[in-house]
Amino acid sequence: MTRKKSPPRFDPTNYTKVVLNDLVVYSVHYLHKQGLETASEDIISACFVLFPERFSMRKYPQYPDSGIVSRRWGDCKSKGYLKGNATKGFQITARGIKRAEKVEKLLGKPLKPVRVEKPKDEESAVPAAEAVHPELKRHAKKYVRSIEMSDAYRHYRKNLPLNEFDFRSLLLCTMESPPATLARNLNQFKEYVNIHSRKDLLSFLEFCEGKFSSLLGTKKK
Repeated sequence: MTRKKSPPRFDPTNYTKVVLNDLVVYSVHYLHKQGLETASEDIISACFVLFPERFSMRKYPQYPDSGIVSRRWGDCKSKGYLKGNATKGFQITARGIKRAEKVEKLLGKPLKPVRVEKPKDEESAVPAAEAVHPELKRHAKKYVRSIEMSDAYRHYRKNLPLNEFDFRSLLLCTMESPPATLARNLNQFKEYVNIHSRKDLLSFLEFCEGKFSSLLGTKKK
């Protein structure tokens, strides 16, 4: 099942104060509420998308640090928040849901785009564009940079062939990632490049979407 809506964006000043175990539990709860898969890779992706400041690699902040997440699974299981394993995936328990709801209060309200109102006296004025919250724009920039640095984009610019590994690496996925994860990350990347008005990168992502439609579970247009 693909992502139903864009994930919330929380203020780092709030979630950096929350312990990692609780952020992992909240991430699994988020996937559960959205009706998405909760395999280990999905959880790693969710933790990074929701809380990039806590789950990114130090040297390469545009990439998720799977080690941070995997080291927390045991703690969350021992406390009764999760059940399952890394091979078959994890599920959130009733106790975990209650914990996630408490964490949600600590995170505060998600950041929202700020709309610029149209001047009342200028009836013929062009509708003002939607301004993006600075934190969301900064978050999106990390992914824009990640796309620019990817082998897939470099090959694309040089008119070189792209293979499946290039495509999956572009989306920060492995060769085992399911179609739903690939599609979710691709759609999210499209949103990020749109935030920065990068039509060149959007065209590239759409090219990849068509070329690798079979991996996404969709038919090529």
